[in-house]
Amino acid sequence: MNFNVKIGKILNLLNKESSHRSHELKPLGWNQEDITRYEELWEYCQRWGLINLEREDRQFLKKAEKLIPKLNPKKHSVKKSIEEKSYYLWLCFYLEEIRSFNKKHLEKDKESVWLILLEEELKLLKEHKPVMGLPDTIKSKNLYKVRKLLLEKALKNFNALNNEDLFDFDKVLLSIKETKNKSWKSLIENDSESGELYPIIEKSFVDDFREDVNKEINAFMIENYPSLKESL
Repeated sequence: MNFNVKIGKILNLLNKESSHRSHELKPLGWNQEDITRYEELWEYCQRWGLINLEREDRQFLKKAEKLIPKLNPKKHSVKKSIEEKSYYLWLCFYLEEIRSFNKKHLEKDKESVWLILLEEELKLLKEHKPVMGLPDTIKSKNLYKVRKLLLEKALKNFNALNNEDLFDFDKVLLSIKETKNKSWKSLIENDSESGELYPIIEKSFVDDFREDVNKEINAFMIENYPSLKESL
């Protein structure tokens, strides 16, 4: 069987479904990391075509091709909401860890800049509902630049001070890798210097700073996420 025929078979297989059926792969022994990868590649193929994938990813989908026909063709999975996407859950995990940290290390009249950054990003994700498949998540990696600028802005324009106790972005992730998504990376993976910054601001500055955060992250999403460009 030549390469084009193989590609055609996989494309036909993927196009039969209006949404992926990843929830049916878990009973077949697939781990969460492979299931997440399958979901992202499936969504990528729907938008950009299988031919644009790396050889290794095409082989991965070929492996799925052998299993998917065995599944019930009459069942269609419900498209995941943004709240169920791995990227959204990853941010939620960090948000909860930061909230827990703040209760122990911050005074009641202070707020963490990092907490505001994550709360506003999650709010915008729920508002815009990007696909957050592979194209969007690749673009999201550059959000670290926006976060870094906002951290610096908090220090310069909103009288923020760096907290004596720093939140350990890497350590909290290691603590859950044995039981949760092993594909999650550190929030500061692309900017380790930001790990040395844990600015806190007074509650009186929170609303104005939150408005700036929302504006900057919103602009980034609209300008960079392919799924939002298509919807617009």
